[in-house]
Amino acid sequence: MKLQKDFSNLDGLLNRIGVPFQPFVPPEIKKALVGPGIIVTPDEIVVARNGTLEYQGQKVILYIRDVMGHLPKYHVVDCRTLKTMRAAGRYKRYVVTRRTDGEFILNFADNLSRENPETHRLDICKNCLWHELNLRNVYDPDKFPLPDWFNAIDPGYQPPPIDTVYGPRTTPVIGPVSNYPPDWNLRSFQCRKEAEWKCEECSMDLKLDRKFLHTHHLRGTRYNQPEDLRALCIGCHAEQPRHQMKDLPDYLEFMDKYGHTWKQLTNK
Repeated sequence: MKLQKDFSNLDGLLNRIGVPFQPFVPPEIKKALVGPGIIVTPDEIVVARNGTLEYQGQKVILYIRDVMGHLPKYHVVDCRTLKTMRAAGRYKRYVVTRRTDGEFILNFADNLSRENPETHRLDICKNCLWHELNLRNVYDPDKFPLPDWFNAIDPGYQPPPIDTVYGPRTTPVIGPVSNYPPDWNLRSFQCRKEAEWKCEECSMDLKLDRKFLHTHHLRGTRYNQPEDLRALCIGCHAEQPRHQMKDLPDYLEFMDKYGHTWKQLTNK
C-alpha cells in the first residue's frame, strides 16, 4: 500500500484540535538564523496575519547588512518602512535572523574606523515599535526585549543551543533563579493595557504615568496566565501581603505626586 503524498488537509486538522503546525526546517537553516543570518529576496518572506515575518516557517526579524554611514534598524513586523522599501525594489538587501542578543553582523562599506567592524548593536525600527505595535511608551528603541518577542510570537522558540553564539547562559549556579517567564514584559504590558492603564483596586488612571502601574501576581510568580494577573498601582501593590515596596524610589515618588488622591480613593 502506497502512502499518500497529499497532506493539504493536515494543517487545518491540527488547527481544529489546537496543535500548531510546525514545518520541518533543515538544521543548517536553523543554525544560520541564530548565527550570521540569511540574505533573502522578497518572495521568500511571508507576512503572517498578525504582521509578523516568517522565513521557511520560522518567525524572523529583518535588517540591512550593508552599511553606508548610518546604522540600520531591524524590523519585527511588516511596517510601513518595509512596505516602502519593497515598493522601491530595495527589499532584496535584507537579511533574516533569529538572533536575540541585539548584535547584528554588518558589512561596512565606508572607511570609518570601528573597534569591531563585524557586529554592532542595532535598535528596533520606530515604525515597528510605535505605529504597528503601539509600544511607544513601553520600550525604548534600544531596549526592545527580543527574547520576550520571540517567546510571545513563536510557540516553538528555543534559545540557541550553543554558548558561542551569545556567550555564557545564566544558570542557577552563576545567576539568580526567577519564576518569571521569558516573555514577562509582554504579558505585563498586555495585562495593564487590558485594564486601560487603570488600577484594578482603586481605579486610579495612570495612562500618563505608566511606570506606577504594576502587574500583580494573584497566586505567586509561578502563575502567569491572564487570569492570574491584575493591574495595580504601586500604592495598592505595596499593600499586598509580603510585598516590601514602601522604601522604593518609585513608591516614594508616587506618594509625593498622587498620595493624597490615592488615600482618598482607598480610604487610607
